[in-house]
Amino acid sequence: MLPSRPRRSVRPLRPRLPRRALLWYLAAAALAVTTALVVQGALDRAARAEAAYGEARPVVVVAAAVEAGATVEPSDVEVRTWPAGLVPAGALDVAPTGRVALVDLVVGEPLVAGRVAGDGADGPAALLGPGERALPVPLAVPGLPLAVGDHVDVLSGGAPGGGPTGDLPVDVVAADVVASDATVVRPGEEVAVLAVGRVDAAAIATALATGPVVLALRPPGG
Repeated sequence: MLPSRPRRSVRPLRPRLPRRALLWYLAAAALAVTTALVVQGALDRAARAEAAYGEARPVVVVAAAVEAGATVEPSDVEVRTWPAGLVPAGALDVAPTGRVALVDLVVGEPLVAGRVAGDGADGPAALLGPGERALPVPLAVPGLPLAVGDHVDVLSGGAPGGGPTGDLPVDVVAADVVASDATVVRPGEEVAVLAVGRVDAAAIATALATGPVVLALRPPGG
C-alpha cells in the first residue's frame, strides 16, 4: 500500500485587493476621467474663443496714467497678449518709450499710435497732429485755468482800449468765433500756445492784428 501524500491547500494565484485599496483605485479613475473632461472643456472653450475673436496678438496697454505733454516712461506701459478681435485699429505692439503723450493716457487702455507723438518729437511740436500749426495767443482776459490738452474756442474781442492797461476789448457788438476746438499745447499766464489747423492759424493771426482775442474753454468731448 502506497503511503498517502499530504493534501495541498488550494490558494488563489492572486490575493484579492483589500476593499480600501479597491475604493482608492476607483476614486483615482473617476478623478482622471473628470480631469480629462475639464481639460477638454477648457480646450473647447479656448477654440471657440479663438474662432470668435481671432488669434492672440501683442498690444501695448497703459499701466500708469500719463498726462498730455508728458513723456512715456518704460514703467508707464506694458505689452500684453489680447485676442485680435479686441485690439483696436492702429494699436501699438512695441512700447513707445520716450515719445510724448498727445492726450491724457488712462490706465488699462490699449495704446493706439494717434495718442502719442512720433519718434524724435519734443516740446510743443510733439503735440501737433498732421497739418496743425502752433502759435502763441496773448490772453486779453487772464484767469482762465488752462492745462495741456485742453480744448478752447478763440473769440474775437473787438478793438483794444479797455481795462487798466488799455489792452482789453471795447466796442464789442457781437464776438465772432475765429477758431473752434483749438488744443492747448503750452498754457501760460499771459500767453497760451495753441495747436490749430493751417486755416485757423491764419484766421487767428488776422484777428490778433486787429485786436485782442478771448479764449473760451470747451468741455471734455464737447
